[in-house]
Amino acid sequence: MMNFCFRLVCLFTALLMATHALSQDLSGWSDKTVCRQLLSNPDNTDYLEEADSRGLNCGSSTQSSDEFIDLEKAKTNKSPNFQIINLTDLDDNYFIDKANYASSQMTNVITQTLALIYPVGTFIDYKINPNNEVDFLGTVKVSHEIVLKDWQIEEALDKARKFFASQDCLNNLSYMSMLDDINWVLANGYASGLQAVMCDDVRFIMMSIDPWEREKKSKNLIRVFFHEIYHSLQNDLQNTCSNFNDIWIVEAATEYFAQHATATYNNSSKNYVNNILEIALRESKNEGYKLEDPSIAEKGMGALRLMVELGWVEESHILNGSLFHDNCSLAQQFSNDNPEIKYIKDNWFKIEIQDGNYKFNPSIINEELEEEITKINLQLKEEICQGHIQGNWSGYIDINKNEFNSKGFMHVVTGEDGRCEHGIGQTSKDAFNDCTYAKEQNNIVGTCEPYARGEEVIWQ
Repeated sequence: MMNFCFRLVCLFTALLMATHALSQDLSGWSDKTVCRQLLSNPDNTDYLEEADSRGLNCGSSTQSSDEFIDLEKAKTNKSPNFQIINLTDLDDNYFIDKANYASSQMTNVITQTLALIYPVGTFIDYKINPNNEVDFLGTVKVSHEIVLKDWQIEEALDKARKFFASQDCLNNLSYMSMLDDINWVLANGYASGLQAVMCDDVRFIMMSIDPWEREKKSKNLIRVFFHEIYHSLQNDLQNTCSNFNDIWIVEAATEYFAQHATATYNNSSKNYVNNILEIALRESKNEGYKLEDPSIAEKGMGALRLMVELGWVEESHILNGSLFHDNCSLAQQFSNDNPEIKYIKDNWFKIEIQDGNYKFNPSIINEELEEEITKINLQLKEEICQGHIQGNWSGYIDINKNEFNSKGFMHVVTGEDGRCEHGIGQTSKDAFNDCTYAKEQNNIVGTCEPYARGEEVIWQ
């Protein structure tokens, strides 16, 4: 009996010592961990005292501990357009502040965004996903050491599932595969940086952060976050308009904003143009002059800056997102059929260093620019119509021989939007009237002009 009592005394002593030791270790815990434990054990005086000493308000027992926010900070860090799942050891407000800043710069914000930010460990290798388990949009084929715990992944997936389920435009089928891909990427330590359009007003961001970025809170980390946030705030990303085949402008505007926002957020906005041109010049030398991947955003950013300096695009429309508001206007403005775009693609990379700063070569910004654009426009009109004419030329020749005694006419009209139509007839007037009818039927803005007399091309 004495031995049993002695054992009980020892047991209670050990428990008291363990409790004391635990209280001594709380100083090294993160705010989230303190809140997580407090919400699970609301009567624990050690957790209560530690939360109080840090000025934390961990919410109620019905609130997820990972959603804890200091209430005083929350007054100025409300984020109505964003839900952030932060699996890193960086404070939630580090990201909320920047999401709010980006949103405050934009006009007509219509989107709701879920942002999943997670850590990866030490770099392992560049490699293709083994067995092609997943081909996830935005996932870089780079593997790292896995640092996330299973319970962290499960909680993140549960929050993502609840967010998607709450969106009226989504159903189970539209997001379940997304959840599977998210799970795979997190569980296997792959890097990612993506923005996915779930529907017109619902977006998803997934962004990995390596150990160096977490430790240093580097400018690159801020820039990448601003880049993805801007994507989530762009309105017109599912454009179905004809001719809008240039993804470069979407990426260019995004990176342009990211560079500007990073600079202004760090109170160094005077350097952002120099940075833009330096990056564009470097990537043009490394990856070529075509506005396509690799480095489509960085090269496109230089092209967009040239348009700003020529007065063809308002910088404010880039920075406030209104460039992506008017349905189909973007398709027309940045169509390859636009002579201004042709000029930009031929000249954007002509950047040089002047007095220690990066600037465009003065030769591409001059008083003769209007004349140059006129020449390009004439060239484009001829090029654009060639495909249409070639497709209809044999038919015209056949009718001209059999019905017009080889003395017929063809008229052609090239619209302001690059579309082309034609008309044929036994007389020039008949061909003009036929062309005019086709023009009006297809809502083409332009004038029908003589193209051929008999088999002779007379178009000037």
